[in-house]
Amino acid sequence: MTTWNELLGVGASESAEQIKQRYRQLSIRVHPDKGGSTGLMQLVSEAYQAVKNGKGDHSPLDSQQSAGGTAALRSQVARLQKELAALQQENRTLRACQANNQIPAHLTAKIAKLEFDNRQWREHYQKLEKQHHVLEEQHQRLSKQHDSDKKKSKQLNRELKQALSQVEQLETELKHKATPVTLKAAKPGLAWRWVLASWGVIAVLMLPTSHWQSMMRTLLDQPAPEVAQRVRIVEPLENNQTTAPVSTPTPQVSDSRASMPTAPMIQLTATANQWHVSQFDKVPQPYLALRSEQGSYVVANCQGEFYVYLNTTYQPLRVPPNLDYITQRQHFHVYAIPYGQGASIDSWQLARKVKIFDDTFVSEDLAPQLSAFEQSCQRAPGLTAANF
Repeated sequence: MTTWNELLGVGASESAEQIKQRYRQLSIRVHPDKGGSTGLMQLVSEAYQAVKNGKGDHSPLDSQQSAGGTAALRSQVARLQKELAALQQENRTLRACQANNQIPAHLTAKIAKLEFDNRQWREHYQKLEKQHHVLEEQHQRLSKQHDSDKKKSKQLNRELKQALSQVEQLETELKHKATPVTLKAAKPGLAWRWVLASWGVIAVLMLPTSHWQSMMRTLLDQPAPEVAQRVRIVEPLENNQTTAPVSTPTPQVSDSRASMPTAPMIQLTATANQWHVSQFDKVPQPYLALRSEQGSYVVANCQGEFYVYLNTTYQPLRVPPNLDYITQRQHFHVYAIPYGQGASIDSWQLARKVKIFDDTFVSEDLAPQLSAFEQSCQRAPGLTAANF
């Protein structure tokens, strides 16, 4: 005999919330608006009320009144049993779906909307990814072009430096071949005039009397007085004595070298901010030099003297107090550095950057070049390296 629990599809041990949820599911299925019938909806409602009131184990036949006879009631029961079997099958299907954690029906619309949005976002992402690939290809192409342009610019800079070096060499050769232009040297200061005058007076006063007499005779056109020859009388020696040979002293001939010209011509180089050892043009003496980016040189000779070969077409009006103008050589204005910054190796070792006029000299790799320069000075004939 069929009970109300079997009609509703619930067990005796299920909670009120589970019974209510089962009733809602069956109501959606058998409602007249959803394709069901009024009788089934009424039967489900009666079953829910009976189970809710604790009469789930009773039979629906106990509450039916015999109005239409037993046969009609039995036919109705048979029809209801068929519907019950269908509902039980559907109940089992729903339970299987619930066991498999399938999405409830009221979330299907939201899921469909989310899937639609997801497809749109995927299509948008694919478009962005294609654009990213295109931009990445353009970036790679521009990077290759940039590297190529950079190599070309380096090559052009190298060629430009070589051309500038050749131009400097050609200008130097043309200046050597052309008629030299004598420039008026800058007048030394008042202090230097006094120094030169003092040295001249001292040199004149230190001349011996004989030189004064010869100079006066030369000025007065008087003949030089004859000097009587002195004869030394040597007494004869005894027989047992032997005369020792008189050794006549041989006058020593001083090896007088030609004086070194002031600020001789130097060899041009294209390497800047690096010390290098080279040899003066037409003078067999080495020198140590440093070139600036503007083409000027700081030159030190073996006597420990420092000079600035300023690469400019005009002589600056304002000169630092520790510089003395010497002459013009090649296309340089040459200044001596007798004291102050840049006048010794120690100052170049302490200050890595020295600014002279508007040129900046960066001192690098001084120690190995200084050692090579001292060895070159020691090998030069008649020269020794100064105490740097």
